[in-house]
Amino acid sequence: MPKVNDPKSLIMKALSDPYVLKILAYSYYSPRSIPEMSLELDIPIASCYRKVKLLESLGLMEKVGTKLTIEGKRVALYRSRLSHMAIEMRGSKVVVRLKIDESIVKYDLNLI
Repeated sequence: MPKVNDPKSLIMKALSDPYVLKILAYSYYSPRSIPEMSLELDIPIASCYRKVKLLESLGLMEKVGTKLTIEGKRVALYRSRLSHMAIEMRGSKVVVRLKIDESIVKYDLNLI
């Protein structure tokens, strides 16, 4: 059984979150600010900040710059590093393949 705070388990948990999937898809083609993601994806701002910070810590998103808002505030821009994802079940094992930038990462998780 995988540990709760094991990076593999954290990635699996994150990728099962609908908000996370929206954030990753929305920020793939163009870097986005957290306030912009919150507004456009209808995700509460606090949740959006937490999800982006989690994705950044897992290496699935990266901060790529900043921009000025029309109010004159500087906000960080983030982009998804995840371009492909495949999840398959093989008996009691879940196999996850992720393409992060140009690297393929494979995780095998034993469920029992």
